[in-house]
Amino acid sequence: MKNWSEQLRQDIVASGGNAESKHGTVDGYSDIKIQKGKIIDTSSSEDAFSGQSVGDVIKMTGWSNAENNRIFTITEKESGGKWIKVDKELKDETSPESAGATIYTGSEELTVSGITVDDAIVDVVNFNTASSSPESVSGRDYMAVTAANTVTSFYVADSGDSLLITWADLSEG
Repeated sequence: MKNWSEQLRQDIVASGGNAESKHGTVDGYSDIKIQKGKIIDTSSSEDAFSGQSVGDVIKMTGWSNAENNRIFTITEKESGGKWIKVDKELKDETSPESAGATIYTGSEELTVSGITVDDAIVDVVNFNTASSSPESVSGRDYMAVTAANTVTSFYVADSGDSLLITWADLSEG
């Protein structure tokens, strides 16, 4: 196994100013469940996901299982919006916690040179140009590698903020 310093990589990128928007019909929504790899609208309208498309990146919160509270890419969608499937395994849940699930749909794609889909984000620091002190960001909660050289961010940053992204190059052992 290689040492940690050989695994870690860094890049500084400028944010375009991400506004973390929430899809209104799913924000705080309690009439959904996760069953057999699908996120399903159990309400009478059965259209909670009508505003999403295959390929959209979403962030989910509000579930009891930690595996369900992360960033996903939609891989399949029922035409009327009753259910969606995502790119990672989901744990079955009959309903979200008491406050309901929130599905964030507003994200920003950042170009990060040299990052691959097999890498993992370790940390992010915002060297906010309007402030003299940097802010640590929980990278795993707000960002995910979604393609080669691409990180999708749900972190709310101002336009022009410099983000130092650190990731683990998992190919280094």
